[in-house]
Amino acid sequence: MQKYEKNTKPDKPVHLDFISPGSINIVTPKLLNKFHPWITASARAIPAPDHLHQIYKLPPELKKYTLPIMPSTDFMYAWQAEGPPEHKYERKFTDLKFISAKTIASPGIFTFDPDIKSPEDFIGKRIGVVRKESSNWIWTYALLKDAWDIYDKVTLSHCQNPNEGLDKLLKGETDATMWGLFLRETINSNGFFSTPGLDVFEGKKIHWINVSLEDVEKINKANPWQMGRVLMPKGSLRAEGPEALDPEKDTGLVGFNLAICGWDSTDDAVVYELVKFLDENSALWTEFSGGRPMSLARMSRYPGLTEDMVHPAALEYYKEKGMSIGGQVKLQRMNPLVA
Repeated sequence: MQKYEKNTKPDKPVHLDFISPGSINIVTPKLLNKFHPWITASARAIPAPDHLHQIYKLPPELKKYTLPIMPSTDFMYAWQAEGPPEHKYERKFTDLKFISAKTIASPGIFTFDPDIKSPEDFIGKRIGVVRKESSNWIWTYALLKDAWDIYDKVTLSHCQNPNEGLDKLLKGETDATMWGLFLRETINSNGFFSTPGLDVFEGKKIHWINVSLEDVEKINKANPWQMGRVLMPKGSLRAEGPEALDPEKDTGLVGFNLAICGWDSTDDAVVYELVKFLDENSALWTEFSGGRPMSLARMSRYPGLTEDMVHPAALEYYKEKGMSIGGQVKLQRMNPLVA
């Protein structure tokens, strides 16, 4: 690791460009632009794996400050040049380096049909899913194929985004669809909130399909990356929307981490300062994200991560603070993610 002076302002300001494979990552840029003295930031959305291929074509001086947001599923595929059909990384991105985990996504599949209570009940049915180029396709493909063994027994309707999936479900063009939830520590003591959009159901009762611990174990055994299971307790969505959104009973969802990543070439001083800033302003991150938790312990947790995958300056900061690398987040008031 090259020598550098910590906590020293560089000769000129640094601008970071965050590239997200899904919705634009606005929290970190907002915090940096508002509170950091010499780092500014912007954000763009480019689907994975194209976002890495496009960053790699940039001039070196631009590439080193263009930081991709990586789901834990995509990160491992990027390092190994692998992936399911239509979502394959064509080269090994071993110079891609983890900097900080930022949140846990907990997507699920739901239906209006009360007779669909288990994965087997989907056989012969139509399910709205994301397009195969989406990062969310990786967990969807694994859930249907590896855990539930129904991939070739259902009709899949690929949608450009989750909102299109909602529209197809409302029109009766599908029997079920997927939706994403994120962990939350404030307002709702159960720790969940629903992303905007589910109010369009106008009282229609949603039935969430449970993902079991055994399902997660099957997924992890069949893939090079690790997923977790997050428990959505009965009543956990009521504080944020119609009662009809609530699961009838405690229901498991898949859980995966999202992380800010950089490159071997990303300046050590900038990476160290970024991790330090996120750590020291974790309460602000929670406030600006609508309650999603952030802490140093969460920042260093990313399933399957090894030290050689971490940027040296980030690794130095975590070690200084006594943090271990990798592993699943232990969730308060929730069924913990399991390997």
